[in-house]
Amino acid sequence: MLIEEVQSYSNLEFLARKAKEGFITGMHNSPFHGFSVEFAEHRPYNPGESVKHLDWKLLARTDKKYVKQFNEETNLRSYFWVDTSKSMFYPQNSPWKIKFESLAAAALSLIFQHQKDAFSLQLFDENGFYFKQNCKSTLAHWHQFSAQLEPFWNWQNKVKNNQQNHESASIPLEEMAIQIHQRSMVLIFSDLLWDENTQQAEKEQFWKALALLRFKKCEVLLFHIFHRQDEIDLQLDNRPTKFIDLETGESLKLLPGEFQQVYQKSQSKWLQTTKDDLQNLGISYHPCDVSQPIEQVFKSFFSRR
Repeated sequence: MLIEEVQSYSNLEFLARKAKEGFITGMHNSPFHGFSVEFAEHRPYNPGESVKHLDWKLLARTDKKYVKQFNEETNLRSYFWVDTSKSMFYPQNSPWKIKFESLAAAALSLIFQHQKDAFSLQLFDENGFYFKQNCKSTLAHWHQFSAQLEPFWNWQNKVKNNQQNHESASIPLEEMAIQIHQRSMVLIFSDLLWDENTQQAEKEQFWKALALLRFKKCEVLLFHIFHRQDEIDLQLDNRPTKFIDLETGESLKLLPGEFQQVYQKSQSKWLQTTKDDLQNLGISYHPCDVSQPIEQVFKSFFSRR
């Protein structure tokens, strides 16, 4: 499913349900054994144990006592950190990045809901977090989850207007990380771009929040949202082009061909440094090119799990 092909659809819930089909089996089997409904294996019976789960048929055939073991589903608690900063609304006439992450988050959370795992949506921008849900696993909760993302998918102008007044009520990333329960899963969707004027402070806060999550033994998955052709490779027509910083509004006119190689080299170095820093923290990195099918998110997630 390509964002370019489905972006005209207004019903995010329908697309999320369609996107998750075929990716719903075998998600959160626990490494610990319990007594659930899915049989795993036999183990020898220990004297003094309850005979409730003794395999009587096997005992009759072999005259040996074995206990049935089952896979127990975990009570996973997951948090979706979704970046809604201005740089995510690229390109401005049809913002693929914000649409891509909205659909990906809605579809993945629907899988969690199917598994009866608790999940929560938390939105942040340049100023910090301005929206958060409680962790629940009900279908009604997922409807609320997707309803919060629906305006971003449909790119309503009121979303941009509403985002202007979050600064005073925003929660810093580090403070939000403190509120996350231990041993939770945190899925971060971001383009990893910061305002040049506050870049150093924002970056430090971001990395401190990630380090704190790992200190709390959370599993952190970072989905890097980008448009490779434009933002990484800079494959633009070699004619005078006006570049506008969506974070600051600053503009610059350049010929892309004149600095394409230098830019690609710089981006390659930055990407490798970012991957190394994430690896050192034990955070899994998942590149997501918005010009590629949405299924890449599921493949990354399932290969990790």
